[in-house]
Amino acid sequence: MPDLRWLAFCGLIMPACVQAQTYIPESAETVLETLPDTDPSLTDDIRRLQQAVAEQPDSVELRVRLAEHHIALYRQTDDPRYNGYAQAAIAPWRENVDAPTRVLLIRAHLNQQRHAFALARADLQLALERDPRNAQAWLALSVVERVSGRLANAHKACAALLTLTETLVSGTCLADIASLAGKAPEAFATLDRLLQAESVDSADHLRRWALTIQGEVAWRLGEPELALQAFEAGLALAEANEQFDGYLLSAWADFMLEQGRAQAVDRRLEPYDQSDALLLRRAIAAKRINHPNAGAMADTLRRRFAASQRRGDDVHLREQARFALDIDNKPSEALWLAQRNWAMQKEPADVLLVLRAALAFNPAAADPVVAFVSETGLQDVRVQTLLERLGDTDAAA
Repeated sequence: MPDLRWLAFCGLIMPACVQAQTYIPESAETVLETLPDTDPSLTDDIRRLQQAVAEQPDSVELRVRLAEHHIALYRQTDDPRYNGYAQAAIAPWRENVDAPTRVLLIRAHLNQQRHAFALARADLQLALERDPRNAQAWLALSVVERVSGRLANAHKACAALLTLTETLVSGTCLADIASLAGKAPEAFATLDRLLQAESVDSADHLRRWALTIQGEVAWRLGEPELALQAFEAGLALAEANEQFDGYLLSAWADFMLEQGRAQAVDRRLEPYDQSDALLLRRAIAAKRINHPNAGAMADTLRRRFAASQRRGDDVHLREQARFALDIDNKPSEALWLAQRNWAMQKEPADVLLVLRAALAFNPAAADPVVAFVSETGLQDVRVQTLLERLGDTDAAA
């Protein structure tokens, strides 16, 4: 349970936490945003599909294909507007339980991206009731359950993949969940075997995913050299195929920031300022190295977060909390945001965020997270260090 005194205090400071002044450009020539480059063939296909949908608005196939193309652009650019376009494409089935299965999968993806995990879970379960052998639905469900901290359910979803997909997919899924539930060394060894056994036949994007998970597991185990090796191998695959992988870049950047290599983070993330998550990491790096554009990066993020708040969007709570903690030095606001984020997401990054913010402002607020770590058996040297600091705080009190 959160500390009741903190909740009472938070009720007094919430308006200050969420309000932000509207940004007014100094002139008409001010650049507000630079749109990312996109695959021309993909955008050409979208234009053709938009025309086709206009001519055949009742076509399920055309609307699904249009939504899938927009989602592909989102994955290529990390620009959430494309998810909005995908949502518009499937608007006739916005809340329809009789929606076609392909629409349910798209709807689940979109709900997951906006952190409406219960809605995403419901759509995926409905899809699996219709087709229990739908591997895409099982994998998506494992992700939703993992992010929500429901590790037993995530394990069941991964186990369902054993007879439906190649070994690298089911094995990586199971190893990832095991690494979060007290079996991190075994998970790392499993991933190592999988990557060696599947080195020839598996698609690069699957190997990249497995390498990302392996890097995260090694990092949590306190093996920085193995973590860097895995992250760099994954990034090499992405760069060789000219593919954008925002999750991997974020994981690598967080690792490098912890290792004190902010300059490398600034250099590598410079092309990706359209991504809020990556710009946040670059802004943290910029602050640490006294980059001349550090203030401008921070201001850009403030405007984006303010726009998100005006939309009632909770997608960036993790990033907002980290911004408040690492850039604005506002631990009370960081803790309030981190607690709101914790109500939805319970990944290791969320554990670390609440613990750091609680240590900076109100150690008692960490109690629910401490209980979660104990219940799941999470093995993470960073978490352990913070828990020891909390113990020292309790002893001093």
